[in-house]
Amino acid sequence: MLRIVNLLLLAIMIGGAVVTYNLKHRAEVVADRVARLDANIGDEREAIAFLKTEWSLLTQPSRLQALVTKYQEHFKLQPFSASQVATLDEIPMRPAEPPKQTTLAAAPEGRAR
Repeated sequence: MLRIVNLLLLAIMIGGAVVTYNLKHRAEVVADRVARLDANIGDEREAIAFLKTEWSLLTQPSRLQALVTKYQEHFKLQPFSASQVATLDEIPMRPAEPPKQTTLAAAPEGRAR
């Protein structure tokens, strides 16, 4: 009888060790995945910061003015004038659409609204 109890406890101990090993292995796999995702997030944040910096450099007014001056003959840009701005009265109104006909479906019998 004592031998059966010992074998049963040994089997339970081995089963517990296997379950513990599997849990540890899955936790390591998930931790590696989290670490990779964290590294990817860091890389993406660096890329975003770099692109924001590049955008601010590319849109500096002094740089844009130098480009306009350099390519004046190619683009043939003219100064902006106030006559190019339209007023609200000059914008044609969209024709009014006829109202849509909607019908209410009758509620199924036996149900109260």
